[in-house]
Amino acid sequence: MQSADYDMFEDADELPMFYDDAFSSESNSWDEDELVQGFDIRELFELCVKPTSMDAFDHIGILLMWCLIFRLATQTVKIPDAVCHMTSAVTGVMALHYFFSLMTTVIIAFAVVAYVCLYLVSMYLKKNRGPIMGIISVAFLFVCELFLISETDWHKVRGSQMLLAMKAISLAFDTDYGVLHHLPSFLEFMGYVLCAGTSIFGPWIPYRDYVAAFNKPKWDTRWLWKVFVNTLAAFIFISLSSCWVDWLLPNTLWRWWIAYRDALSFRTSHYFVSFLSEASAIMSGLGNNGESSWTLPVARPLYIEIPRSLVQVVVYWNIPMHNWLKTYVFRTTRHFGNFAAVLSTYAVSSLLHGLNFQLSAVLLSLGTYTYIEYLLRQKLSTIFSACIQVRPCRKDCAHRNKEMSSLVILINIFFGLIAAFHLAYLGVMFNVTSTLQERGYSYFHTLSKWGDLSFASHWLAFATYFFYFLV
Repeated sequence: MQSADYDMFEDADELPMFYDDAFSSESNSWDEDELVQGFDIRELFELCVKPTSMDAFDHIGILLMWCLIFRLATQTVKIPDAVCHMTSAVTGVMALHYFFSLMTTVIIAFAVVAYVCLYLVSMYLKKNRGPIMGIISVAFLFVCELFLISETDWHKVRGSQMLLAMKAISLAFDTDYGVLHHLPSFLEFMGYVLCAGTSIFGPWIPYRDYVAAFNKPKWDTRWLWKVFVNTLAAFIFISLSSCWVDWLLPNTLWRWWIAYRDALSFRTSHYFVSFLSEASAIMSGLGNNGESSWTLPVARPLYIEIPRSLVQVVVYWNIPMHNWLKTYVFRTTRHFGNFAAVLSTYAVSSLLHGLNFQLSAVLLSLGTYTYIEYLLRQKLSTIFSACIQVRPCRKDCAHRNKEMSSLVILINIFFGLIAAFHLAYLGVMFNVTSTLQERGYSYFHTLSKWGDLSFASHWLAFATYFFYFLV
């Protein structure tokens, strides 16, 4: 494998997806899809859309309230930095307690253990703190999952634990790289990792962006508008996931349409989490980045639902997670070779999600698919001198057939349809209405779901790779 084959990774193309835990709504308790599908539109609104939205409003309101309290207390008048960080930690713990109750103690314990380990490592080492912190974080997550926490409880808090691990690891790497001149104090660390705006649903943000929230905070109508728009989008997507998707695509359809429906239901629940995380972060005053203030993109549904390629889906599924993996995993391991860096990236993503066969199988399949897609489209692009690579070409590219050429449009549409096919297949086992979701999915559930579809996506990937050698 030539190093040129992996130039795309340095350009932030092909990194694993981050499958967030979908919001759990008590009102969304339909055990049979036929129940929703038998409603008329009035019944659907009264018995599903309205109660689901009201239940979501209760939870979202509490989260945004603590985010606003944090901002009002720290970003209206100048107060000591220590008070800012303490307020961030306290409001974050209150928000975490609302969602996770007594399990909040496990999250706080992880934060304390992470800082103690980071402090001790920093006393004796001036480099390699990032990899060591990564090993410690993954080990702690595994101990919790295997020995300390029940399956049901772990499934509820693993998203927050993963976010905390990402923050701790990024801090360690930033001190290695010299981005941070010194290790933050215990209070600064706790304020960062427990911040109400990012500790529950995300997104991950680097430490410097957290600290920037206290530096010349901005209050304007655009801030309020961005919170409103993202919250509204979250409501739309939770209603789509809980009610509209099953109602519009009944069980009487062809099995591949049903597979697409189940995957779409999962994706819309992910968009709900993504837009909610964006709203909570902005409500906390994060994302104030100069001219492009209050811009903190997490997911971009349009690029996922109408994909140019699977690579595009990977990038826009969770932009902060993608940037984290690119910065702290891929670039860190690239000196071992591009192939090793790619494997490391997917492996770390899988490990952070815990001992979950379902996620590991999806990530491994996704990594294989995107690699094959990149190789084939790179070769076809050279043969036809066409803009049909996994990413759009620059306007001044040397290809003879540009983006608006009929041939290029048709080929890109074809690969987009293949990507949509793979998405339906990979996402089919993430059925948000399944009671299995309360404790996670087993390997049998994953294989049985794919077996019902004759493992068609994997066979198509194999055929695509074979075709790559023929052309």
